[in-house]
Amino acid sequence: MEPMAAHALATTLDPMDPAVRTDAKNLADRLVGDTPVEVAVRAMLDDVAHGARVVVLRAEDEVTPAQAADIIGVTRQFVDRLCEDKVLAFRRLPGSRHRRIRVQDAVDVAAERDRRRAGGEAIRAVLGE
Repeated sequence: MEPMAAHALATTLDPMDPAVRTDAKNLADRLVGDTPVEVAVRAMLDDVAHGARVVVLRAEDEVTPAQAADIIGVTRQFVDRLCEDKVLAFRRLPGSRHRRIRVQDAVDVAAERDRRRAGGEAIRAVLGE
């Protein structure tokens, strides 16, 4: 299978299907190493085994502002503001006002928000608030 064909292939697994959950658990149990890849794949399989839906996206994939909002954990309107303020990079679709945002850019903004939140909590803890 060509790399682009593999990328275009989409599979939906129903985590409520007992067979899917069992298969995910069995595969997760077979991964015993501690490499970053094994840890990540095992975590995804464990999530499916416990009934969670898992979405895997490539860093260079593009998403809509609403999808970016889901990744970051904010509203779509806040994503629009982040784009307007040049905090979140985006591109416009040709001949359109619609935006597309790279998954990695949304993940980076989410990580920065988490770092700032953790820093604020640490400061409040030191100040005893």
